Amino acid sequence: MQPRLLPLGKDEISRIEGSAALPGKSATSSQFNAGEIGSIIIAWTVLSVAITYQSLVGVVFGTGSVEIVIAGFIATATGFILHELGHKFVAIRRGYIAHFRLWLWGLILTLSIVTLSGGAAVFGAPGAVYISPSAAGFYGYDPGQKPRDSEDDNMIISAVGPGVNLAFAIGFLGLFFVATSTFLSTIAQFGLLLNVGLGSFNMLPVPPLDGSKIFRKSVPFALGLAIPLWGMFAALLYLGIA
Repeated sequence: MQPRLLPLGKDEISRIEGSAALPGKSATSSQFNAGEIGSIIIAWTVLSVAITYQSLVGVVFGTGSVEIVIAGFIATATGFILHELGHKFVAIRRGYIAHFRLWLWGLILTLSIVTLSGGAAVFGAPGAVYISPSAAGFYGYDPGQKPRDSEDDNMIISAVGPGVNLAFAIGFLGLFFVATSTFLSTIAQFGLLLNVGLGSFNMLPVPPLDGSKIFRKSVPFALGLAIPLWGMFAALLYLGIA
């Protein structure tokens, strides 16, 4: 498993198309629906199956580890799902309309590549958070209000995802050093690898990744997020873990 290869940065925060940053009225609950929750669960399941494919197949034939499969599901919950929900919640707090959507071709590619490679290669892009003011009227906002600073909003919303990854990476690193069981050590290793890999990849200043939007607005702020993630990734490579 090589989480650093997971190109999961299709958050498309650029879909804030400049027409409105809406009033700060809380509408988090109204912006969740059964379809979106189902989409999140599907994306989580597909990505988790992909990164634990070899162990999952082994479990079916009695040779794999259930602990590794569970650790993989926990890692993707933090590294991908909470990354995406971080974008969603901060976007809502700043007045935008935000929904998680599945990417059908991403789901197909994720499952096809991992299956054809026998788990040796992983591509993961099952879905992303899309942000727009276009449905503002439906939620009772004034869609005509002008943005405070759409580029600033874009930077902050984009930075939340890698920020979540950095926070969990540090947490899992600490757990790795204090874990008293093989199971906890496995969770820590999976969580560390996925969060460092995903966060490092997303901080590359290449569109449409989060890093491109953050570096465009503030290089010092971007480096403050990128350097710790890239440093941890380099250390994992040096130690032969990533």
